[in-house]
Amino acid sequence: MFKQANKNIRNTIYGVLCQSPIENNQVNFGNGTAFMVAPGICVTAAHVLHIEGDKTKPVHARIEVIRSPDIGKQMNVARLLAEDLDRDIALLEIINPLDSTCVTFHRLPIESGTNCGSLGFPLANVTERNHQMAFNLVERFQGAYISAFQKLNSHGNQVFDFYETDALMYGGSSGCPGFTNDEKIFGMHVATITDGIAKTNSSRLAIALWIPSMDIIAFAKKHGVHHLKF
Repeated sequence: MFKQANKNIRNTIYGVLCQSPIENNQVNFGNGTAFMVAPGICVTAAHVLHIEGDKTKPVHARIEVIRSPDIGKQMNVARLLAEDLDRDIALLEIINPLDSTCVTFHRLPIESGTNCGSLGFPLANVTERNHQMAFNLVERFQGAYISAFQKLNSHGNQVFDFYETDALMYGGSSGCPGFTNDEKIFGMHVATITDGIAKTNSSRLAIALWIPSMDIIAFAKKHGVHHLKF
């Protein structure tokens, strides 16, 4: 059902690699997924860009991105254009982008029960090979159904709209775009609520949370990004 959507969406998604120097000549890495919403402008989850994925810590010193079809080529430098830490959303500007393929958005909420998918780079990692850094990216599709659209409290006690989907998500899925089979974006993955059982370290509950497209559109326009597709 999503084969054609995948082929087109993959042209808009980017692996994000963040780096900051630490003591003893070591480097702290972070990674996630972003997707292009306007020429040269990507959206990702704000926490991806912060050291140790912690929004209370500084933004990484260096941010680079690579478009999915270009994996293996040289990465592009990007800079933080704007972020909302409460909403966990950030805009990246790619310096000298090689492509300008952008996603198309849903403008209105999607009904519960709608089949949906996501594409991005969960489970990514950085390794060292022959004294060279290797950013290991595998493009992964994940499928689910939209189970709810509701208001939830954020860490700052503000109330925001979120989509919920009913399937487990791979670790490191933050920033992945969620889309319907018409290739339109309904949201961005930012978190998963789990209810763990301490003795077995398993989970009885796992709900994926997504920032809705309407909020992404509003945030982009607030910061001067107007060339969005609908």
